[in-house]
Amino acid sequence: MKEKKEKKSSKPAGKPYVFLDHTADIMFEAWGKDFKEALENAAHAMFSIMGHAQEKESFTLHERARSPEELVVYTLSALLSNAEAKEMVISRVQITALDEKENSLSLTAYGEKKQPRDAIKAVTFHEFMLKEEKGKCTIRILLDV
Repeated sequence: MKEKKEKKSSKPAGKPYVFLDHTADIMFEAWGKDFKEALENAAHAMFSIMGHAQEKESFTLHERARSPEELVVYTLSALLSNAEAKEMVISRVQITALDEKENSLSLTAYGEKKQPRDAIKAVTFHEFMLKEEKGKCTIRILLDV
C-alpha cells in the first residue's frame, strides 16, 4: 500500500497552481477566480510536467459530464489522450464555452508537436477535490505517472 503525504509545497511566485508532496504520483492544486479559470490552470499545471511548448498548433475539444467533478477529470483526461494521439505538448488551454448547468464545455488547446519530457499515465479521481467559494475555485488532482 502506498504511503500518503500531503505536505504542501511552497507556493510558486506568479503561478496559479502548486505541486503537493506525494509518495508515488504527482499531485497538485490549481485555482482561479471561478471554475473556468481553475480548470484552465489545472490543465496548465498538468502539461507543465510534460515540458515547455510553443503555441504552433491547436485542437478543439468538447466535453460533457454528469457533475462538475467528472467534468474536470474527463476534460483533463481527454486533453491528455488527444495530446498523446497528436504527439503534442500543450502550452495553453482556453475554455471557449462553459455551461455549468449542463456540465459541458468547449475548449481550444495550443501547443506543438514534440516528445514530452515526462509521461503521465492517467488523471485520477483519487484524492480529487473541487472546492468553490465566493471569488475562488480550487481543484486538486492526482496524476498517475
